[in-house]
Amino acid sequence: MFKLRSLFVVFCLLKLSSLLFAQEKKREVVFTDELTAFIHSYYNNEITSMIQAETFYANAVESVPDLFSEYEKEVHFARCDFFYGMCIIGDYDLSEIQQIKSMQDNNDYSKDTDISAKQKKLQVAHFFDSGIEHAKKALKLKTGTDAELIYTMCISSNCTVKNTAYLFANGLKVASIAKKAIKLDPKNAGAYYYQYAQDLYAPEFFANYKRGYQKMSEYFSDENLYFELFERFNFMTAIAYAFYKLGDMQNSIEWYKKALLIYPGNSNANQMITTISESLNKD
Repeated sequence: MFKLRSLFVVFCLLKLSSLLFAQEKKREVVFTDELTAFIHSYYNNEITSMIQAETFYANAVESVPDLFSEYEKEVHFARCDFFYGMCIIGDYDLSEIQQIKSMQDNNDYSKDTDISAKQKKLQVAHFFDSGIEHAKKALKLKTGTDAELIYTMCISSNCTVKNTAYLFANGLKVASIAKKAIKLDPKNAGAYYYQYAQDLYAPEFFANYKRGYQKMSEYFSDENLYFELFERFNFMTAIAYAFYKLGDMQNSIEWYKKALLIYPGNSNANQMITTISESLNKD
């Protein structure tokens, strides 16, 4: 009788642990602590020099666990390249996509830097291209949701620094690849973000701000999806930007303020609040 009770207790504990694991589902390829620190520092504008960015990048790359499969390693390296590319961009953010010109533009839009904007874009594109190659290697090893996601992230950001020909050839791939990631894992919040980000951040004639707002709000509120912290921030600033483009300035400010609860130092969100507030004061 005692043995039966013991077996029953063990069974219940195993069942409970399996349920807890299911509820706390981690993404297919986990973020290492070093990569997470890199991402948070980038979003919170704590990286003030390229030397500092290089250190974060090197630490993130070297943090790849020995236990990672080759697939997981390639996804990890792709993520490192993507966020390093974003650091090189500096204060650039997606809401300024229409102000970023092609690599063929010789005007220097750089901020307090000794390299031209053209050179900076070439550097950025190199790392986004590298991220794409790592993602492709991962997908040759296995069809996985996180490989598809980082693949579309790199293509999406490449569209902002490469020329118009690249944009037209690859822009529409972003949503289609994101759909593949969703099909592989319907709980991957980041994939939904990239499926509809172009509705908000693409040039005016491609944008659909109303649909972008509806989709971002819908998926941000979906408790069945899992989010990294920076992905929650992405959704919140996307909703804020949608309100801004739709002319609802008060709600836009409120959502930017909510986003700043995650990354209070984020320059884009702070600047948008300042810009919108100044505009309201003029009216």
